[in-house]
Amino acid sequence: MIHAPDLEEVFPRIPLGTFPTPVTRLDLPGVAGDLWVKRDDRSGDEYGGNKVRKLEFLLAVARREGAGRVVTAGALGSHHALATTVYGHRLGFGVSLVLCPQKVTDEVRHVLKLEVDRGAEIRIVPRMELIPPALVLQRILRRRERPYVIPPGGSNAAGTLGYVRAALELLDQVDAGELPLPDTIHVACGTMGTAVGLAVGLSLRKVPTRVKAVRVVGTLVANERGLKRLARDTLQAMSGLAPTLPSVNEVLARLELRHDQVGPGYAKPTAHAREAMTRFGRAGLELDPTYTAKTAAGLLSSLEEGGKPSGAQLYWHTLSHGLPEALAGALPAEVPEGVRRVLEPGAERVDDR
Repeated sequence: MIHAPDLEEVFPRIPLGTFPTPVTRLDLPGVAGDLWVKRDDRSGDEYGGNKVRKLEFLLAVARREGAGRVVTAGALGSHHALATTVYGHRLGFGVSLVLCPQKVTDEVRHVLKLEVDRGAEIRIVPRMELIPPALVLQRILRRRERPYVIPPGGSNAAGTLGYVRAALELLDQVDAGELPLPDTIHVACGTMGTAVGLAVGLSLRKVPTRVKAVRVVGTLVANERGLKRLARDTLQAMSGLAPTLPSVNEVLARLELRHDQVGPGYAKPTAHAREAMTRFGRAGLELDPTYTAKTAAGLLSSLEEGGKPSGAQLYWHTLSHGLPEALAGALPAEVPEGVRRVLEPGAERVDDR
């Protein structure tokens, strides 16, 4: 039987987080059923959330390949970009970020300021579609540092292994009697690596648990074709782990991509998400409107659709948590003008012109 530590015999991993993350009951007033929560918001002592697991494998690959710099991308308020900055900086990598516009909030400014504080090189492009060529350009400009490019969200085969390991970790907790085997896991789906990794890990142990991945981004980013491609790539990367591995179809058979909670788009709150924030808040669980509140709304919707659930339901809490305070003082002279404009009070949207 494959367990979480077994992956490290085949794949490099740099321990960054605090694992296993706890599992606890989820008591939602007025909601029937056997509900549980996996607290991946507690995955890091400095900065938690679902990005830590991915970066343990991604930064290990970067180190193995002799990279002096890591390059990644996301929206202006991307917690993946911030997590890459935090942990890349901790390990001595230079960090370059390519960011595209989104509505500017106080949280977006805070995230961006933390990246500046840790010395990240930041380039803002006018549209999401310009991220791929901008990443290529960064790779050329920084070629002397042998940059390792991490895709948005950390969702390539290496990053997805972080959540293959997470699924095995959860099943070890089930074996230890910490919770019953979930009938369904409800998780946010952005760049798909978290959901695919969980489905692959569950398939390795051949348990019947299903994954409901709640889409919180546009279909250009998260779609069924992408799920299949990422599952295939991850299984190919794992070919040396065991004599036989599950097929792509076996993985996809337990993975459902839900499209009903995204609302008007990425980082745009919905009424259902706001309601979920209130109800989960009463249970002592903080949610954010972009990812976790929409996922929680998906869980509540699933319970309402099917009546009383037949088995345990697990909400996987991916909240990025534990942001430190930003440093006070003037911005460094090398900070681009586009970044300066974002950090100005009153900014709502910005490009790099």
